Amino acid sequence: MQALIGVFVASAITAAAQRPSAAASNVMKGCVERFDAAADYFPEKASIEDAATFSVEYRRSYKVVTVKEGYPGGPAERYVLVQCGAPAPKLTGDLATAHVVTIPITSLFVLSPTHLSLLAALNRFDVLTGVAENDMMMDPEAEARIKAGNVVEFAKVGLVIDVERVVTARPAMVMAGGTSSATLGVIQSAGVPVVANTEWLEPTALGRAEWLKCMAIFLNEERKAQTLYGAVKERYRSLSRRATAMPESERPLVMTGRSTRGQFTIAGGRSYVAALIKDAGGRYAWADDPSVASTSVDLEAQIRRAANADAWINGGGWKNLAAMLDDEPRYAAFKAYRRGQVWTYERRQTPAGGNDYWSRSVTRPDIVLADLVKIFHPALAADHAFEWYMTVPAR
Repeated sequence: MQALIGVFVASAITAAAQRPSAAASNVMKGCVERFDAAADYFPEKASIEDAATFSVEYRRSYKVVTVKEGYPGGPAERYVLVQCGAPAPKLTGDLATAHVVTIPITSLFVLSPTHLSLLAALNRFDVLTGVAENDMMMDPEAEARIKAGNVVEFAKVGLVIDVERVVTARPAMVMAGGTSSATLGVIQSAGVPVVANTEWLEPTALGRAEWLKCMAIFLNEERKAQTLYGAVKERYRSLSRRATAMPESERPLVMTGRSTRGQFTIAGGRSYVAALIKDAGGRYAWADDPSVASTSVDLEAQIRRAANADAWINGGGWKNLAAMLDDEPRYAAFKAYRRGQVWTYERRQTPAGGNDYWSRSVTRPDIVLADLVKIFHPALAADHAFEWYMTVPAR
């Protein structure tokens, strides 16, 4: 009997030793000291719920991030994220041309202020080492790092990238709004990974906000991102349920954009802006448009569609209503203009032109929604103070 027990115990120990071991949590800073091929180094994983333009797959010591389109209409981009301290995997098949990034990243260059909101939400500005333009930054912690000389400005003149500055600094990665630029190709060829952030192609505001998880994946901060996103999603859906319960007859007709030389730039009918309008209890004038990003229509077509719109949002750059007519006299054809219902997201701007909307709104669609509900259905958001939206003054 004792011999049988001994055999059983020995077998159990052997089986346990053969099972993959697991770390207690993701390694958010530093490297693995002793690599174990059987260990799962990412016990805290991201679950993608609403984002349609990126995905993630987990292996034991590396992750595979796929961005559906590196730029509008472009091919998919794949990134293999290897845990620091683990050997690089042999990449074949679809991953043979994937870009390899060591994680957690320790330095990051960003091309857009929208990328900063992801770092702000995760409280990880410690990895920020490069921004396109200092003047566009609004977050106090980002500004402090810039003033302390910890951040390189690499596209100061007209957003033209200084390739030498980027390559010399050798950040762990560069985050860009797309990878179609030849300049970014040069940086990639020099050994600096360039990662496409195409949150602006998401068809919903929640999908756009979920790019918080994409940034977290490069930092091994999945647990924090899951919690943050879950809270935002719940607030968003709660408010949207009340707004969309309004009868169709009480939902305002909404138009977007502005005119330039006879062409009106509008939000596409399948864009996150169109989804926001619907979720806030509005009716979008171009809801049947198939575009997922902004698009242009003839000004006369906009007048035909939106002359009777109750609210006009997401134009901008106008000092007052009178100046709008100097810009384009035919704006007077719109009821929203005549009634002073032209709303822009310019409440929080810097003298240099930085706009807080283009940073924090990415991760806080619940607040954007609250602003829009207050415009469309004031009684439903009586206690909400506008965060970004404001009417264009009369004079």
